[in-house]
Amino acid sequence: MIAITIPGRILRFLEQHANVAFAGTRDRDLVPYGHRVSGWLVEPGGQSMTAFVSEHSTEKLVESLQDNGEFALTVEEFPSHETYQFKGRYLRHRSVQREDLQVVDRIRGRFVKSVRPIYSEAPEPLLHAFIQAPALAVEFEVHEIFVQTPGPGAGARLVPPAEATHV
Repeated sequence: MIAITIPGRILRFLEQHANVAFAGTRDRDLVPYGHRVSGWLVEPGGQSMTAFVSEHSTEKLVESLQDNGEFALTVEEFPSHETYQFKGRYLRHRSVQREDLQVVDRIRGRFVKSVRPIYSEAPEPLLHAFIQAPALAVEFEVHEIFVQTPGPGAGARLVPPAEATHV
């Protein structure tokens, strides 16, 4: 498949509104694995993303990626549940850098601001702890974007359009 460029409206969603993410991989036997994601970053050019995977969620991650290269990242804005899934091909992984932590802190701040009205009695440290510290950065090339927002369009491929084919 060919890399796509993430559309501007999805970029704005990722950079200004989204506050929760989860990744999925599978091994050679098609056994799925879920991975909590603390943050994400769209790389320059908009054709790849880096997901920052939390420390307690790296089991089977690298092995699955090196085995088949498939990676899916689902990103949501809570509490509206506007959600998109980005599917693509693993490029590389690395340890988390200082600037990655700043990205995660911004996303954590958006999350806390969004849930504070719903959980007004929750202790601040508890809300902050929901977005865990990242341990590994996984970069992947985006090939498809799906709408996952609950409703009639859930599951539809947004980019490339459903009628488009790849050579």
